[in-house]
Amino acid sequence: MAGKFGTVFLSLLVNSLLARILSPEEVGIYFLLFSIVTFGSYLGMLGLRQTIVKMIAENLDDPNRVKLIIKRMMKIAIAGAGSIALFCTLFFQSISAYVFQINLVVPVVVLVSFWILIDIFQQVISEGFRGFHNIKLASIFGGFLSSFILVINLFLIYFLGETRLIVVVSLMVVSLLTSVTIAGWLLRKQLKKLRGNNSGLALPSVESLSYQGILKVSVPLMVFTVTAFLLNQSDLWIVGAFGTEEEVAIYGAAFRLVMIVGMPIVIADMITPPLIAQMNAQNKLKELEGTLRNVSTIASIPAIAVIIIFMAGGTLILGIIFGEFYQSGAVLLSILCIGQLFNVIGGASGSTLMMTGNQKSIMLITVISSILMIGGSIVAVQTYGPEGVAVVKSSGLLLQNVLMILVTKKKLDIWTHIQWITKLSFPKAKESYEVK
Repeated sequence: MAGKFGTVFLSLLVNSLLARILSPEEVGIYFLLFSIVTFGSYLGMLGLRQTIVKMIAENLDDPNRVKLIIKRMMKIAIAGAGSIALFCTLFFQSISAYVFQINLVVPVVVLVSFWILIDIFQQVISEGFRGFHNIKLASIFGGFLSSFILVINLFLIYFLGETRLIVVVSLMVVSLLTSVTIAGWLLRKQLKKLRGNNSGLALPSVESLSYQGILKVSVPLMVFTVTAFLLNQSDLWIVGAFGTEEEVAIYGAAFRLVMIVGMPIVIADMITPPLIAQMNAQNKLKELEGTLRNVSTIASIPAIAVIIIFMAGGTLILGIIFGEFYQSGAVLLSILCIGQLFNVIGGASGSTLMMTGNQKSIMLITVISSILMIGGSIVAVQTYGPEGVAVVKSSGLLLQNVLMILVTKKKLDIWTHIQWITKLSFPKAKESYEVK
């Protein structure tokens, strides 16, 4: 929790500093670039971010299997990251000019390509730590360290005065590269210390460890991740394609701020995937249901509190964090908060489907929700502007979460959504939810 909330705070601090050292037009471009880099990373990872957690957690009893999994996944990551970086270098300048009417210089395009490549390895390595149940290192190298380094550099620039977008992107690449270098070194050390244990897990077949077996799991997860990204972030792209750069900056400020609402759920999703994989392998579904509903309910308490604060004082909060120019985004912030509320209520249904072999189901749900949301947003933005896009996005999140909850119940006969606080159940003094 400390690592994730620290990362959120640092990211918010980065955005606040950028709003003061860049013009609103360049802030809008930065928000778009950040979103596009995230999309490129999801494509280049080929679903390895979730797959590495699942497969390491399922094979922890055999160190040789774990080492083989990581070795093969890193080779797949190199192929995916290299392909996306090359595509970005060759075509991103033309795409940004045609779709978003943004003219980027060649050095910025090259830096964005490196940004995507390095971010892919940061995500895969940090999730590798999570597969080992090493939540501490996963949190540090999942964005905290790189954000911390970036904040220090931006503070130095802030006291020197205004700067240019290319300097900010350069600092982002340097921060990520530093974090990934340290993370890679620590992952190698962890692999050398790896010892087998006897937890009673039924090891998957050897064929599942082949390149084909890995991709069979990861590709549906990649489709899910990419479509989930489109569901959650394509609204910013649509505003960028149809609106002004100032509107993108305002929408992006509200968009970045509302991400705080989902942080408790994100933290829960950091902890639960390896538990889901192991408890499913041990056929402890009812115990899993109790754990997931407890976690979802506890995580919903701070999330709902933040929603109330943002909806009540959005104008003041946007002004304090980003500046007076961004205060007009208060209505957008309130609408987007409602959409995040649906994510909070849904709990860990998405992670549960992914970690129990139901990748195709979650992929289909997200594809349907994304298509409807994107189509609706394109229509809404031309009539109602950014506010119309925000309403359609919140509706798409409602649809996605309802479908995930119902499909999880049908496939596994368990509920994952939040429950009344009075129904929370905790282990007794000598019991634990830890899987042994």
